[in-house]
Amino acid sequence: MQVGSESDPRQEPGNLPAPYVSPWLEFARNLQALLADLQLRAQELWRRNGEGDLSVPGFWPRNLASIFWPVVLVLVVAVPLASLRWWQSAHPTLPEPVPGVVARDGLVLDGVLPETVVQEPLLPEPLITPQPQPALEPEPTLLDFEDPPLPELDLNPLLDLFLDGSAPEGLLASATPQPAQNRLVLQVSDAWNNLGPSVRTSIAEDWQQRSRDLGYSSLQLVDGQQTLLGRSARVGSGMILFESNSVG
Repeated sequence: MQVGSESDPRQEPGNLPAPYVSPWLEFARNLQALLADLQLRAQELWRRNGEGDLSVPGFWPRNLASIFWPVVLVLVVAVPLASLRWWQSAHPTLPEPVPGVVARDGLVLDGVLPETVVQEPLLPEPLITPQPQPALEPEPTLLDFEDPPLPELDLNPLLDLFLDGSAPEGLLASATPQPAQNRLVLQVSDAWNNLGPSVRTSIAEDWQQRSRDLGYSSLQLVDGQQTLLGRSARVGSGMILFESNSVG
């Protein structure tokens, strides 16, 4: 008879009792290993980046390869922070309203309390003997006021813009704006007829440029009898001048 022919479960290696290990202790060991691995990988990336071994885009200079990824990291962190600051400045937080308070004269103010309102304790009002009120005068109505006269338009500053010595003295007599037509009318004296054609053209074109600088699209030159002596060209640019005895 063979002793021990039957298998004893206590003698099988797979069924031996295992020592108890705390899962928190295992988690701490794994966490330490994970941190150590991350540290080693970070040191490796730093070394490879310093050596320029990391891949960079083709447009980036190869001699500056070591600063590409640090710049990307700074942008990844800075752009969200800048966007958040911009959003906060564009949408400021409104202050919460303060519940209604009793201010002077018993008025209740709802919402935000103004800085000028001073809270005072409510005190019993003393008895005041009513005094007779004087008769109130009727308030003046709009019909009681007369419209003030409109101020006269002073054209001297406008005329002075053309009397800067570029034209002969006494040549320009007056300047009359016509806002409805966006036109400026300049009245010249009889000295205009004594000027040569080239001098008239030069002076007229200079005045036309000044009138355009003032915002007028059209310029007319007239004499003392309001005879048209020149006007802006309707097609193209420049001035069209007429003789005093012919108007086109």
